[in-house]
Amino acid sequence: MAAPLAAGYALPELSPEAAINHFLHTLRRPTRLLIAISGGSDSTGLLVALARAIAENRFPHTHTLTAATIDHGLRRASADEARRVSELCHHLAIPHRILQWMGEKPETGLSAAARLARYRLLSDAAGSLRADAILTGHTLDDQIETVAMRSSRSASDAPGLAGMAQATLYAGHLWILRPFLHTRRNAIRDHLRALNIDWIDDPSNEDPRYERVRIRQSAPAMDAGMIDQAGHRRATLSAAAASWLSEHVEARPGPVAIISLPDEGAIPPDMRDHALAALIAVLGGKPHRPAAASLARLSAALDEGTDFRLTLSGTLSLRRRNQLFLLRERRGLLPLSLVPGESGIWDGRYAIVNNSGAEITVMPAPAPEIDADLPGAVRTALNGITPQVLVGKGIFASHLEHVTIKPRLSLYADFLPLFDLPLANAIAALLGAEPAPPPPV
Repeated sequence: MAAPLAAGYALPELSPEAAINHFLHTLRRPTRLLIAISGGSDSTGLLVALARAIAENRFPHTHTLTAATIDHGLRRASADEARRVSELCHHLAIPHRILQWMGEKPETGLSAAARLARYRLLSDAAGSLRADAILTGHTLDDQIETVAMRSSRSASDAPGLAGMAQATLYAGHLWILRPFLHTRRNAIRDHLRALNIDWIDDPSNEDPRYERVRIRQSAPAMDAGMIDQAGHRRATLSAAAASWLSEHVEARPGPVAIISLPDEGAIPPDMRDHALAALIAVLGGKPHRPAAASLARLSAALDEGTDFRLTLSGTLSLRRRNQLFLLRERRGLLPLSLVPGESGIWDGRYAIVNNSGAEITVMPAPAPEIDADLPGAVRTALNGITPQVLVGKGIFASHLEHVTIKPRLSLYADFLPLFDLPLANAIAALLGAEPAPPPPV
């Protein structure tokens, strides 16, 4: 599935059967797939098309299916709908789990919270069912709506306008795959009608209080080819940015990234800015790239060619002659306490696991090495941005056998789209983090 995008090849609109045939032929090895099925037409069509195709047993590898339904508990009918899905899975001899989103629901940001809860629960189910990947029923209609929503609040060249990637890494270990991104919803429904299979209509899909519904009703004029081109541009940009970082960036303890700046005009500004936006977000421990206005300010300063000092997304950016220094600014670093057996995230930049027998507190401390040849502002920041472990009531330990501290790529920690896989791996290599596992397609 990744190859067509990388080669710039755009698939046409596909029928459900053709989309699934294409998808199953791209899987590199025998795979156990977890289908996220709500009971709506898209996910039901995905389940049925996969079950029928695999039953025909004409693919290079043998694949197995499992399924899970998330009951968000937001509507009275949700429990009954989940049971209906379970009956369909039983009829198709597909193992099925119903997972409930428990606890209080937020009054604001409900859609975003539900999405995070959904993928967390699906990830847990994938672990217990020993699934290799999660499949969702996102369609070409969903893709068009996603791009339309992002374009309404982003610049015309923003990375998000590539839409949803056909594969996205969740939480650094589990790939989410979307086989129907070239398939229309009406084609899926026609396929289900022909098989005399019903689906569940969620009334919230017609509620104009939701932005996606309003976008859907306005029928934006896009097609798969336009979105594929945007995806190809982003993948190409990411690969070029990764190559530039690998060749021109040095990492020193702290960490501090030192970038050798070429002569004016030697590097395309869009590629440079794409690379710097990702690196700055990761060094600052932020889950999002810098705001467009902040990034434009940095870009303009770089184009001027003179020394400067800027702070954006928690990262100090300092230019001295032909070098750009990037590191976490020495501000806003809070302590993190962990009891035995507990894990947590410190400053967005490090994943900490406390398997010792004592409570620990992670505090900012000087980098283990601070080179004298670094600019003064960089040396000052390096005096208080590195994690150090405080045991009990006051004993600092540079190393504890049962406490692990691993660098974390905050920008990609939850969701890493396949477009940005080369760039994420280049930053991981720079900071000593583990590379992302390869996608199964």
